[in-house]
Amino acid sequence: MKLIICGAGRITDELLKRAGVNWEITLIEKDAAKLAPFSTRFPNIVRIMSEDASSPVVLDKAGLSSQDGILAMTNDDAVNLAIVRFAKQADIKTVLAVVRDPEQLPAFQKLGVWTVSMAADAARKAYQFVKDPRIRIIDLGEGEGELLELAVGKQELARLEDLAATAASNPDWRIAGIIRNNQLLFPEQQTALKQEDRLLILGKEDLYNAFSRHLEGSRLHFPRTYGQRMVLGLADSPNPNDTTELINEAVYLAQGTHIEKIAAICGNPESDMHEALSRWSESLEIEIIETHQASVEKITVQIAANKAAGIVVLPAEHQSFLRTVFRGGISALAARLPCPLLSAKMTDPYDHLMVPFNGSLACQRALEIAMDLALQLEAEVSVIIVAEPSYLKGKPSGPDPWEQQMVQQVRELARVHDTRVQEIVRRGNPVKEIASAAADCQLLVLAGNDGHTGFFSIHTADMILNRVACSVLLVS
Repeated sequence: MKLIICGAGRITDELLKRAGVNWEITLIEKDAAKLAPFSTRFPNIVRIMSEDASSPVVLDKAGLSSQDGILAMTNDDAVNLAIVRFAKQADIKTVLAVVRDPEQLPAFQKLGVWTVSMAADAARKAYQFVKDPRIRIIDLGEGEGELLELAVGKQELARLEDLAATAASNPDWRIAGIIRNNQLLFPEQQTALKQEDRLLILGKEDLYNAFSRHLEGSRLHFPRTYGQRMVLGLADSPNPNDTTELINEAVYLAQGTHIEKIAAICGNPESDMHEALSRWSESLEIEIIETHQASVEKITVQIAANKAAGIVVLPAEHQSFLRTVFRGGISALAARLPCPLLSAKMTDPYDHLMVPFNGSLACQRALEIAMDLALQLEAEVSVIIVAEPSYLKGKPSGPDPWEQQMVQQVRELARVHDTRVQEIVRRGNPVKEIASAAADCQLLVLAGNDGHTGFFSIHTADMILNRVACSVLLVS
């Protein structure tokens, strides 16, 4: 390939590092000082000219008419425009120009040449990164199309499966490929998505915004990312108002998150539960399941597994020390469920949600769920980070790198989900600090334990549950 390159800058340097041995390069640069390093480093440069590339005389001297292509990559858009104009007049087929001022792009595009827009490309990539660092965008066809690479996470899997099923009929984009285990697959109609896949989506201009709107519009919000049904366990209570208030909180959450069905489990067939539930039967599909022998908790676990539950709701009970040690607390029950568990203390509506955060995957999932809920319920979100006091670590007082690392993780997740989050950083006993901070919130979204219930495995989550006055959503 015979090629003229105009401009001896960093882009040219990087290009020549990739050039093949069969390339014959004529390099033109007005500044002789910039040319000096190129002649000795790149053997495929057959000619170097220290002249003005915007001159038709210089281009003719360089043998423009006999070249396979020309690249206008100087630091001056006016020079680059003159170069490509002369190249088109000479009927050169392969012509590319670097454009630094986006307002100059139309002049180049009228000539029908390929362009690399430095500012526009950088701005687009920066914008996309700020919106969601997990997505990559590649421009195609002079900005007419885009290729989007999207990570498939656990929370996105259900939404993306629905979108993939309708992709063939969408006029704006198609799924072009799937990267799975570092291998490229070309999907067929029956190909199922998996967590950790990366989707390659081919679409029209401004695909990122169009696809994001489409994805958001069909998004299966929490708790429907787990299932479409709520399982409500109604334990015996001597006060009928307690049952009514518990049902009201469950229905408030179901309606706010578009749950379609409620399976209500009653341990006392003679209770007033039927009457309390009947008020909501017109707006929700409610199934009443009566149990005479097994405990409500035991039946709740079984129903949640068999009914594709999105969330389980149980009335909050004080967890005694002995139960927590020998039988496992409420967090152990939550760990056995296939979905999150709401320990309800009748503190709806949820205007303020709080999430304790320590950087673990469970805490990240809890924060994502809290932000999702806040969006649906029009609530505020706070995150509390509790570090050990410096003197317990044998370190002088002052900024703790761990605290800063946690704050950065929270800000990153908030940026990805486009949600404003209040940050609270404290030092001391986690249970006391979290309980104190949660005094003005109505729902605490808490990462549970791993299900271990051995001797003396009292989990922090159970102690927090006993201390806070608000409802607690346990995410395992």
